[in-house]
Amino acid sequence: MKLLPNEEQLFISKNKKMILTNHRVQMVESEWGQSSIITIFLENISSIETKFKSDIWLLILAPLIVVSGFFFGSFYIGELSTLAGITLGIICLGIWWATRKRLISISSNGGSHLNFAPHGMDIDKINELVHKILIAKQTRVDQL
Repeated sequence: MKLLPNEEQLFISKNKKMILTNHRVQMVESEWGQSSIITIFLENISSIETKFKSDIWLLILAPLIVVSGFFFGSFYIGELSTLAGITLGIICLGIWWATRKRLISISSNGGSHLNFAPHGMDIDKINELVHKILIAKQTRVDQL
């Protein structure tokens, strides 16, 4: 990332996907050979949200598999179907738990939003990063 005049870096994520400067926040992603860059100037930030993202369909699918295992177990195959339903339901819950992730979502005024997955950061570090962004935004707004 090339810096603008009078711009300095305040934070760089470990994987170097998110960069916070005293003028802007930038997210660089590269998937399957395609890269995208989202830049939001600090004065245009409208909200910052920390949230969990998960595949809700796994959470819905797990009890349905367990119930269908009991249903088919009582009519057709027997205990094997019930055991398979319970096992697959627990596996779906485990996959749901393992794949959920925390996201920091930064929205701009009327524009797109930047979603950053802070890998390896605990809640205190995430709150510290959000605080840094808010302080940088306030300092930038005061300069303008």
